[in-house]
Amino acid sequence: MRRILRDESGVALVMAVGILTVLMITGGSLVYYAGANVGHAERSVDDTRALALGEAGMNYARAVLWNAPDPTSASAVPAGTLALEGGTVSYSGAYDSATQTWTLTGTGTHTSPIAGTAPITRTVTSQVVITGGSAWDPAWGYLFADTSGCTNLKNSITLDAPVYVRGDLCMENSAQITSDLVQVRGRVQIKDSASIGTSTAYVQDVQVASGCRYPWSGSYVSPCGSSQRVYRVNFSSTVPNIVKPSVNLSHWYDNAKPGPKSTTCTTGSFPGQFDNNATMDRSNGTQYLFPATAYDCQVRSVTGELLGRIAYTPGTPGSFRIDGVVFFDGKVELQGNKSVVYSGRGTIYASDEIKMQGYVNLCPVADCNASLWDPDTTILGFVGGASSDSGFLIENYTTFHGSIYVVNDYFQKNNVNVCGPVIAQELIIENGSTNCYVPFGNLPPGAPGAPTGPAAISLQNVPNSFTTH
Repeated sequence: MRRILRDESGVALVMAVGILTVLMITGGSLVYYAGANVGHAERSVDDTRALALGEAGMNYARAVLWNAPDPTSASAVPAGTLALEGGTVSYSGAYDSATQTWTLTGTGTHTSPIAGTAPITRTVTSQVVITGGSAWDPAWGYLFADTSGCTNLKNSITLDAPVYVRGDLCMENSAQITSDLVQVRGRVQIKDSASIGTSTAYVQDVQVASGCRYPWSGSYVSPCGSSQRVYRVNFSSTVPNIVKPSVNLSHWYDNAKPGPKSTTCTTGSFPGQFDNNATMDRSNGTQYLFPATAYDCQVRSVTGELLGRIAYTPGTPGSFRIDGVVFFDGKVELQGNKSVVYSGRGTIYASDEIKMQGYVNLCPVADCNASLWDPDTTILGFVGGASSDSGFLIENYTTFHGSIYVVNDYFQKNNVNVCGPVIAQELIIENGSTNCYVPFGNLPPGAPGAPTGPAAISLQNVPNSFTTH
């Protein structure tokens, strides 16, 4: 029995089995942890790639903003998707008009090469603030006459818009100014039943540098008052010196999209033409914006971003779309008993005369209800560059709500309603016309005296706005 108990020949086997078990557990643990570390390392690489894709999307949104025709437009950075090496990228921008701040977002999605592993998504955001975008020329706050002679207002007209005249103001028949601001750097003469304000509805502020008279004879009196048919609350002989903003026709001839140097529509077409040679010489004839058939001319970048657009669809009412700056090296006409509602923000240049006549209604809201118009969202501007006296003619039961700039003279007559600023050398307004004004914060892109694109608007990164998640 003792020999049997002292026999240790089986202990070695037991120990061997135990040691082998320990080694197997240790080895398995090492394999597990090694595999886990490889998985974590691979996931870390995938996460880094997804983050890089997100940053690429955010930077792409920034590039779109920097090249937008109007960075202050809420549609300047549309949402989009790109396929890049290693995954997909989505990008977008959200604009806060109150603070003029863009929040730019890029989301990267990387598909892991490990079977059964879910794609990894990372989102990157940053902010950009716009400064200088609202620093447009103050002349756009008026019906602005740059003449050194006399601005003539006559027949039955009512101007319910601020008026600024660099020369003299001459009023006759039953012409009336009812807005709360009239500024004349020369003199005012009034006859017949014409008046500034009325005996029952005084205007707030009248500023006339060299006095008024009624009728068109005798000496000029200052301060101007009811005896001169100037019914006002406040009067001053000090008038601010506001000058007509300059226009750069050559710049927009070269850079408008579509325009003479960008005559090919990326998509769609225009029924007329933008030029027939390589020189700005007003030789392009007359282009009609409201033909019998629809058109849609869009100019886009190589990556698909919209650079400019002009489109029209006939109807009751018809629809018109403008984005960016469009240039025609000739005349432009809008006529023919058409009621059209426009959308977008943009400016149409004509190097020659612009005519709008014959029962045309062109407004940003149906029925031309100015109280419903938000010009910071939707505004169409015209620039008439004719070298002769008549640069813009609007007549015969026509309504337009938008902005107008004329290199030379502006003619408005025969039951016309215009709501918005008008800038010209001479303002000739007569025969049953009315004018109103809706305040706005930003002009359409390309308007003279307005920011001319990213170079004129400061886009600045907001410190500490870069986030990832």
